Amino acid sequence: MEQQKPHARYDGFAEQFTEVMHTHWTDILQVIGRQSPRAAALLRAATPLGLKRTHGAWRVQVLTKQAVQHDKLQPRDNEIVAQAIRLYFHHAAQLKLPRVTVEFES
Repeated sequence: MEQQKPHARYDGFAEQFTEVMHTHWTDILQVIGRQSPRAAALLRAATPLGLKRTHGAWRVQVLTKQAVQHDKLQPRDNEIVAQAIRLYFHHAAQLKLPRVTVEFES
């Protein structure tokens, strides 16, 4: 019996987690909106793109429109979105996520 490689299991998890984030993005935006209505409005057209694990932390990539990325998002918005993702998954699925950072890509 062939044993599954750890990175293959992680890749599958990352894909599933990204899919769940995409499915529940509007709910996550509501959590973001409690902290920053401005950031939530800017990210309404954004899409979760992927999840990568580095040094025990999770890096979530969010695809934004280029105009939103460069003109209006502020450095603190990354922290607000990361906290909203952790809060959403903690409340919705009782998941305790490790440290999450968010990168906006256009």
